[in-house]
Amino acid sequence: MAMERNAMLFAVLITVIAASLGDSSNLNSSYRLPKSITPEHYNLRVFTHLGDQRGFIFHGQVAIRFLCLEDTDKVVLHSKNLTLPEERVLLRESVSDNQPNRSRQIDIKSLEYVTEHDYAVFHVSAPLKKGERYEITIPFESNLSTGLIGYYRSSYIDKKTKQKTWLAVTQFEPTYARQAFPCFDEPEMKATFDISLAHHERYVALSNMPLNRSMPLDSMPGWVLDEFNTTVPMSTYLVAYTVNDFEYREAKTTEPGDVVFKIWARRDAIDQVDYAREIGPRVTRFYEDYFHQKFPLPKIDMIAIPDFASGAMENWGLITYRETALLYHPNISTASNKHRVASVIAHELAHQWFGNLVTMRWWTDLWLNEGFATYVASLGVDYLHPEWYSLEEESISNTLDIFKFDALLSSHPISVEIGHPNQISQIFDAISYEKGSIVIRMMHLFLSEETFRNGVSRYLQRHAYGNAEQDNLWEALTEEAHANGVLPDFIDVKKVMDSWTLQTGYPIITVTRNYDANSAEVTQTRFVSSEVPKDQNVTDYCWWIPLTFTTAKQLDFNDTLPKGWMECKGEKEKHEKQVKLLDDLPDPEHWVIFNVQLAGLYKVKYDKANYRLIISQLNGARYHDIGLLNRAQLIDDAMDLAWTGQQNYGIAFAMMNYLRQETAYIPWKSALTNLNSLNRILKRTPIYDIFKSYVQYILEPIYEQLDVFNEAKKTTDRLDGIKQITLIASWACRFEVGDCANRSVELFSRWMNETNPDVSNPVPIDLRPVVYCNAIRLGNDSQWNFLWHRYLQSNVGSEKIMIIGSLACTRQVVLVERFLQSSLNSTSGVRKQDATILFSSVARNDVGFMAAKSFFLNRADEIYDFLSPDTSRLSRYIKPLAEQMFSTEEVQELNDLIQKKATIFEKANQGVKQALEMAQTNNKWSQTNFGKMERLLPILATRSTANTLDDLIDNF
Repeated sequence: MAMERNAMLFAVLITVIAASLGDSSNLNSSYRLPKSITPEHYNLRVFTHLGDQRGFIFHGQVAIRFLCLEDTDKVVLHSKNLTLPEERVLLRESVSDNQPNRSRQIDIKSLEYVTEHDYAVFHVSAPLKKGERYEITIPFESNLSTGLIGYYRSSYIDKKTKQKTWLAVTQFEPTYARQAFPCFDEPEMKATFDISLAHHERYVALSNMPLNRSMPLDSMPGWVLDEFNTTVPMSTYLVAYTVNDFEYREAKTTEPGDVVFKIWARRDAIDQVDYAREIGPRVTRFYEDYFHQKFPLPKIDMIAIPDFASGAMENWGLITYRETALLYHPNISTASNKHRVASVIAHELAHQWFGNLVTMRWWTDLWLNEGFATYVASLGVDYLHPEWYSLEEESISNTLDIFKFDALLSSHPISVEIGHPNQISQIFDAISYEKGSIVIRMMHLFLSEETFRNGVSRYLQRHAYGNAEQDNLWEALTEEAHANGVLPDFIDVKKVMDSWTLQTGYPIITVTRNYDANSAEVTQTRFVSSEVPKDQNVTDYCWWIPLTFTTAKQLDFNDTLPKGWMECKGEKEKHEKQVKLLDDLPDPEHWVIFNVQLAGLYKVKYDKANYRLIISQLNGARYHDIGLLNRAQLIDDAMDLAWTGQQNYGIAFAMMNYLRQETAYIPWKSALTNLNSLNRILKRTPIYDIFKSYVQYILEPIYEQLDVFNEAKKTTDRLDGIKQITLIASWACRFEVGDCANRSVELFSRWMNETNPDVSNPVPIDLRPVVYCNAIRLGNDSQWNFLWHRYLQSNVGSEKIMIIGSLACTRQVVLVERFLQSSLNSTSGVRKQDATILFSSVARNDVGFMAAKSFFLNRADEIYDFLSPDTSRLSRYIKPLAEQMFSTEEVQELNDLIQKKATIFEKANQGVKQALEMAQTNNKWSQTNFGKMERLLPILATRSTANTLDDLIDNF
C-alpha cells in the first residue's frame, strides 16, 4: 500500500509540474485542472427565459477573479454544453481599489476545447505571472433542458388555471456547475460569489444568500434584476439559484439572531410545508449546539421541486428537495413519509457543517460528507422525535442493508479512488451513505459521546471554510481520545478507521469456546456471499475490530465500549491467521453473545454448543433477556451464514422459531428481510406452497395480536410500532394469513363507493400501501383504473409514489404492460424521476417480473435515451430483475445483454456488476440449497418445530 501511495504522490507531482510548465498535451491526459491558478471570486449574472419569445434558454456572463500560483500561458477552466463567444471574452489584470488605473488587458490568442475533460482553454498572448491577480470575463449561453442536471427546467400543472407552469432550478453536484456557467468546477477550488438573476417580473428568484436589491431592467420591459449578497467561500457544486412562481411560509423565530427559515412550494402545495417549517429551525439549533458552531449564513430557504433527480441537495442557504422529501400532508402522508421528511431535512442541514463549511478536497472523500450527514441526521431525528424511538430502527435498517450489499465481491471501499469525474455519480450509493453512517456510528460508540463531539468540533473549527480529507478528522478525534484516555496510546483513530474505509467489505468473527478453560479463540476473515474466484484471496483482509460481548450471567446489552481489540498488524502479519484469545468467559451452562447492540460492522459465528444455549434462551419465556438489536443480529447472522453455506439452515430456523412469541419490530424486520431473499427465489419453484405454509405458521400469532384492522384500537406513537403494523400486514396479506386480504378488499371497495373519493377515504392512512396493493392484486380493471385516476388527481408527492407501488401489484399482464409503457411516456402523468420506482415496483411483483424483464431486454436502448444524460440510473433497472434471477439460463441471458449493450452501461458499470453478481449468487444458492430446502421446509411447515429444535440444529 505504501508503494501505491508513493506512486500516486509521484503522479500528482508530475501533473502539477506539467501544468505549471504549460504542457498543453497534459490537458488531454489529466482529468484534474492545472494548479497554476486558483479562483477567488465570481461575479455571475444569469438571464432566464421560461418559454417566452426566446424559448427556454439562459444566458449571461461570469467575471472570475483568480490568483496566479505559477507562471502560465493559459487559463484552463470547465465548460460543458455552453456557447462561449470567443471574441467577447476579456482578460485583464485585476483592478485593486487603491490602483484603479493599473489594469491592463491581455489578449487571448485562441480558445481550445478539451471535450473529454470539459475544459475550455484560453491561450494568452503574454504569460500570467506568479503572485498576480487577474480577472476573466466570459459571456455564455445554453438551453434550459429537462435533463434534471445543471441549470434545467421543471414544470407542473396549476390547479386553478389548468395551465402548465415552468420554473428553472440548479443541480450542480457533483460536476454540473460547468453546464450552467464557466467555472473551476472542483470542490477544493473555493471562492466567494456575487450572483445576479434577471427574469420576468411575474417570477421570484432565489439564491444561496439573501436578496440585496431588485431593480427593473430598462432594456427589457417587464423584467427585473435581483442582486444577492456576497457568499462565504464555497465550492461550485454548492452554488444554487432558481426562478419560479412559488409561495413560501416563514418559520417563527424564537431567539434573537435566529436563522430566517422559509419553505417554498407550488402554490397548490403550500399547505404541505408546515411540518418542515416547524422542524427545520429546531434541528438547526440542535446542530449549532452539537457542533459548537453557529450556522454562518443569515437565512435558509428550502424548496420543493416537482422534477428532481435525487432526494435533496444541500446547497448552502438554498436547499433543494424532491416534493416527497420536503412536503408532508397530515391527512394523507403516512408515518413513514413523515419520518422520511424528517430524515432528509436533518441530513441536508447536517451538510451545512459537514460538507459545506468543511468540504472534501476531492470526491474520494464523498463518503465523509454523506456518511456523516446520514449518521448525524439519525441523531437529529431522535432529538426532534424522541417518542419515535427511531435511532435503533435506523441503525438496524442501515446495517441489514449493508450486510447484504457489502458482502458482494463487486462492492467497493468507502473511500474510493476516483479517476475520471464521470465515475463520481456511481459512488452516490449505499456504501457512501449507509456504510459510511454505520462505521461513524461504530466509531462514536467506541470513542464515547464526549470524545466524539469534541473531536468533531475541533475538526470543524480547524478546517472551517476550507477543505479536508478523512485523515484530518481522524487526527482531531485521536487528539481527543488520547487526551481523555478513551484509546490506549498504541491505538489511533486512523489506524482503526483506515481498515474500515480503505478496504472493501467487512469481517465475520468466529468465536470458538474452550468450555474447560472458560476461554475462547476469536478469528476473523472477510464475509463474502459469492463464490470467490481462485485468483482472489479474501483471507488477506483484516480489520481493527472493537470487541464487545456479554453473557447469560451479565445480561449487559448497554455497554458498547470495547472489552478488547482484535488488532490488524502490519503487512507481514496481515497474511497470517488473526487470532485473539479471551479469558474470563462463562461456564459451559451460559451463553456468550458478541457485538453488543451491533456496535461494530461485523458478523459473528459461534460453535454449536453456544448456539444451542442461545436458541434455548430465545425459545424460552425470557427471550427478551437478550437485547433487542442482538435478537435481530442473531437472526441475520445465522441466515447469512446459511445462505453462504458456512452453516446449516437448521440453526437459523431453530432460532427463528422463537418469533412466534416476539412482539418487537426490529427482530421481525431482520427475519422478514432474510426470508424475503428466499421468497424471491422460491416463488417461482414447486416448493413455494410449503414455504408459504411456514411463513403463515410464524406470522399467525403476531398478526392476531396486533389486530391490524381494528380501527377502534389506539394506534401507537412509536414509529417502530407503526412500521411493525404495516410490515406484518403486508406479509399477512401476501401470504393469506387470517382475514388480511379480505379486509383489504372490503376497505378498498368502501372507498370506491364514496361519493367523493378524492376527499373521503375510509382506509387508515398507514395501512393504505397494504390495502391498495392487495385490492389491486385481487381485483380487475375497475379497481386499477379507479386507483390510476386517484394518482392523476393527487396533489401529494408521497401519495403518488405509494399509488405507483400499489398499481404495480396487479396480476393482469395487460395492465402491467400498459403501466410499464407509461414510464417512458412524458405525457402519461408519470414524472421522469419516478420511472425507476415504477419499474422496480413492477419487477418485484409476481406477474410483473416476466413483463419487466421482457420490457427491459427489448427496450434497453430506449430506456438509455430516456434517462440521458444521467444514465448511471440504468443500474436501478437491472438490480430488481437480477435479485430474482436464479436459473443458469436467466443468468446467461442477463450476461449476454450486458456484453451486447456494454456502451450504454458505461456510466452504470459498478451497479451492473453488482446486479450480475447477485444473479450468480442466487444461481449458486439454488444449486447448493434447493435440495436442502425440499427436505427442511416440510418439517418446518408441520407446525411442530418446538419439539424438533435439537433435530434442526444437529441434522439440518
